[in-house]
Amino acid sequence: MARLFAAALSVLAFFVVNIQAGYWPSDDTKAVCDALLKQYPKKLVWDPLGPYGVHTLLHASTYNAANFDYWNAANSLNRAACTFFPSTTDEVVFAVQTLNKHESAKFALKAGGHNPNLGFSSVSGGVLIAFRPNFQTAIPSADGSAVEIGAGCKWEDVYSILQKLGKTVTGGRLGDVGTTGLVLGGGLSYLSAQHGFACDNVLNFETVLANGTVAHANATSNPELYYALCGGGNRYAVVTKMTMETFDVGVKGQVWGGVRTYTEDKHKAVLRAVARFTSENTDPKAAIIPTFDFAGALAINVPVILVTFFYDGVSVPAGVFDDFNAIKTLSDDCGPRTFESLTREIIAGDMKGLRFRIGVNSFPAMPVDNMTSFLTDHWDLIKKKSTDAAIFDLLDFKVFSFAVQPMPRMIAQAAKERNGGNALGVNPDHGDRVWIEYDLAWASPLCDSVCTDWLQVAVQDAHDLHVQKYAGIYPTNYKSGDLDTISYNPVFMNDALDTQPVLKSYGEQNRARLMAAQSAYDPHGFFMDRQNGPTF
Repeated sequence: MARLFAAALSVLAFFVVNIQAGYWPSDDTKAVCDALLKQYPKKLVWDPLGPYGVHTLLHASTYNAANFDYWNAANSLNRAACTFFPSTTDEVVFAVQTLNKHESAKFALKAGGHNPNLGFSSVSGGVLIAFRPNFQTAIPSADGSAVEIGAGCKWEDVYSILQKLGKTVTGGRLGDVGTTGLVLGGGLSYLSAQHGFACDNVLNFETVLANGTVAHANATSNPELYYALCGGGNRYAVVTKMTMETFDVGVKGQVWGGVRTYTEDKHKAVLRAVARFTSENTDPKAAIIPTFDFAGALAINVPVILVTFFYDGVSVPAGVFDDFNAIKTLSDDCGPRTFESLTREIIAGDMKGLRFRIGVNSFPAMPVDNMTSFLTDHWDLIKKKSTDAAIFDLLDFKVFSFAVQPMPRMIAQAAKERNGGNALGVNPDHGDRVWIEYDLAWASPLCDSVCTDWLQVAVQDAHDLHVQKYAGIYPTNYKSGDLDTISYNPVFMNDALDTQPVLKSYGEQNRARLMAAQSAYDPHGFFMDRQNGPTF
């Protein structure tokens, strides 16, 4: 009882400290909020718990909706002094120009709120520019060949519009993910083996530069800015709209897919099927997301295996998923369905209400026997860590999972054929690889620091496992490249911890090009110094 009482006091103190931290904004922050409120009185909302909240109290629910719509609930404790809800690019221009006049005011840009890294889309005591709901627009072109996407859209908003046309875009595989952040990090899609990364299919970015002017970035206008926005992160401009190419999908929008679940005793068979699919599948219309979950509480650790399947057609040719078909399932809802409905599987990835962090490793996809051995060792490592965590903290509920994301050379080849490649530096000659994403969700705020550190160690331990036992084994379909470098790079920005050297992992040439773009378009460090994001 004493321990529970102490824990309750700790939680209360935690919330009080964080709320009070945002009570009195700096003079510069107040000046920015005041100017935005004067210019756009219906689009600026003060923190209702702050000293000026009474002035916009009737719109408190709008502030709260933005403040609580984060995948990582811990971001909600970064309470902005005020939140601005623009609906036009000109309004964003005014906001940036106003921020430039008050140099100590911090800010953050929020689209979908998916990035779990603290402060990447939230700001404590600063100015939050929230693009939902006023920039939540998806407008197809007259001929349906492209769609203009507002920065406030999640992929489910885009898919619901395009589904009626039998089309889609190379967007996120989970509908609840924001569009802009995914594209700025590169973005994997069910269609990536056919058309490359999400960013490879952006025809135009409408942006606001650090000096408060509007610029369009595409292959011919501001091409270096365009390059930087295609996987280089948020350090160069505010993206307000994107125009993306659309593609016919399946048969009039009907595809084949769903989720199969498996019991723990099938993990070796599933891992071998994943290894074979990554290196041997030759059909670019097929994709999988194998996820291995470990739910722990009260010293009990329960593994669950889920594999999401996609095929760009209403039926699957023989040979594509045969290895998976041979494994007995616990449940199976695969079949013909709309593309939009597939992105809503597994609650569209929505884990709101829990604390949440993600990390990632890049590994070579080795020959099947080697890869199966590594993935099995990897399973054993993660299971042990998850079990130890369940025993160590009996009062908290945690879900630790890893997802093996196949990155066959087909994806790198498709990206190269779109615009000559993107900032990530993936090269089809480097062969096949996998990106393994690690997700840790927990309930108690008392674990925020410890759980984050624990995840960092787990990601590093998984990396070290490969270095110690499997280094020196070439990836399948390898043609060229330094093995030590290509084995563990690039680090996928969309899944990376804020401590991981993402931009450095792109290669020195690409990193230098990104730094040059940042200096050219943001010479005074507006985006580098006053908001959070990946570092060079």
